[in-house]
Amino acid sequence: MDVSAFSLLAIATGLLAVIAVLWLYWYFQNRIKALHFHLQHHGDEAILLAEQVRTLENQIAEMQARSMVQGKHMQDLSEQFNQLENQLREVKTQDPSMRLYTRAAELVKSGADIEEVMQACDLPRAEAELLFSMHGTHQIKNP
Repeated sequence: MDVSAFSLLAIATGLLAVIAVLWLYWYFQNRIKALHFHLQHHGDEAILLAEQVRTLENQIAEMQARSMVQGKHMQDLSEQFNQLENQLREVKTQDPSMRLYTRAAELVKSGADIEEVMQACDLPRAEAELLFSMHGTHQIKNP
């Protein structure tokens, strides 16, 4: 091989090397742009997801606060109910006529007949019949 063929081969090889480097530069630039696009896209999605997570956390905190308030209200209502129940018991034990009617209602519920209720509680027939109509499970027998 003479010098001119060798120089031509060296120039061709150098030219191919420059073309290869330029092509690789172009290829990697395009890859970098594509990766940058995907990174930006996924970054936007990550921001949206983070916002959704914050919104859900706020909703959960709000629901927990409501639940605590409702629990407190339920506790207050339970205490009020117990107080009213105790007051009702006191009223029943203080008022003799209430004790009489309570006993009569218990007799009716236990299955006593109208005559037994009238005698045990010293009630007139009309009041005994009223108790039977309110609490009784069987028919009233007329005398």
